[in-house]
Amino acid sequence: SSSSSSSSRDLAREEEQSCLAKRVAQAAVTTATCATLLFGSGLSGGDNLAFAVSGGRNGNNSTPISNTDFSGQSLTDMDFTKTIMKQCNFDKANLRGVSFFASFAEGSTFRGADLSFADMESGNFEYADFTDAVLEGAQVSAARFERAIIDNTDWSDVVLRKDVQQFLCKKAKGVNPTTGIPTRESLMCS
Repeated sequence: SSSSSSSSRDLAREEEQSCLAKRVAQAAVTTATCATLLFGSGLSGGDNLAFAVSGGRNGNNSTPISNTDFSGQSLTDMDFTKTIMKQCNFDKANLRGVSFFASFAEGSTFRGADLSFADMESGNFEYADFTDAVLEGAQVSAARFERAIIDNTDWSDVVLRKDVQQFLCKKAKGVNPTTGIPTRESLMCS
């Protein structure tokens, strides 16, 4: 009986050590990423290198990336959860399925970007420019779009609160050049 309780204590101790090792490894990766952002990578390539920072879907805050140019890039593997990203350029970027959950993207541009199925819930997109963007199936619950430009955007299959829909319909105009869907129609404006 004492050997079985000793063996369960050993097993519990091993599990605890394994969990601790995983946390230490995660902290090491986070530290290395921050150091690379602050001090550079030492790789050649100069200004052509791009470093992306992810807050992860685990609730951690991200390092601020304001004023970064992501234009034309495919960023489908990125996660911008809770990221401070004021005045970033995402023009013509592939952001399909990317998480912008609770991000602060005030003044950023998403002109011609593919934001299909993106998670934009609780994000701040005030003063953002979404001209010609596709937001099909995006999740935008509790996102803020005050003073955002939405000309020629496609909002097909986006679930909106009635008040947000009415607000967007007041300024909706144009036809999305990629999908051919009129903005007002995609927002189901009356």
